[in-house]
Amino acid sequence: MPPTATLDDIKAHQERVEKDKITADNLPPCPRCFVESLFFKIHAYRERRFLIIIEMLIKAAYCSLVRFKCPGCGKTFTHYPDFAIPHKHYTRPTVTGFSAGYVESDSMTYQQVVMVDSSVPGYPQKDATLAPSTIHRWITTIGQFPGTCRAALRLLLQENPITSICRDLARLIIPQRKYKTNHRKKQLICCRQLLIIEAFFQATFKTSIFTKLATRCGFS
Repeated sequence: MPPTATLDDIKAHQERVEKDKITADNLPPCPRCFVESLFFKIHAYRERRFLIIIEMLIKAAYCSLVRFKCPGCGKTFTHYPDFAIPHKHYTRPTVTGFSAGYVESDSMTYQQVVMVDSSVPGYPQKDATLAPSTIHRWITTIGQFPGTCRAALRLLLQENPITSICRDLARLIIPQRKYKTNHRKKQLICCRQLLIIEAFFQATFKTSIFTKLATRCGFS
């Protein structure tokens, strides 16, 4: 089955929202006036549609995201659960799972990577399926978190100075047929670097970099 967050994951987050258990403590300081996030106040609740894959069908599930406001300048911030990525309706396991399927295989194409057991996840009552171009966009997104990667790498090296992660990252090669510009090559490398760092991070700390660290880094 395709990687995906579950309906239970989304319901559990909604329960935390309704019980006022979502706090701003893990958000980064305000970039405008440098007020620490522990002083942020709840500003609003915003319903968010997530797309999850159930038995090869793409279905919508809804929950609330909490927005906080800086008391110093009024800038607002959204708290994201660990199954979410900003500006993406598909959940983080789906985004990273399909992206990994492409960048970790030298021969994989976008048309092939959306195939799961000889079929493609589709939308109920619609003649539409998960598009190969969607994976292309997801890789672009994942390749835009260098700050999160650097922070995670520092923590990994502090925890285990003799880890092999730096050697693994240095050996990364992207087949030339997978890109036409140096800009795209860099995005593919950055995406694969994040996925490698994520695997080391989960093995070392038993948690995802998206649980707290990416939020703390402002998804940068």
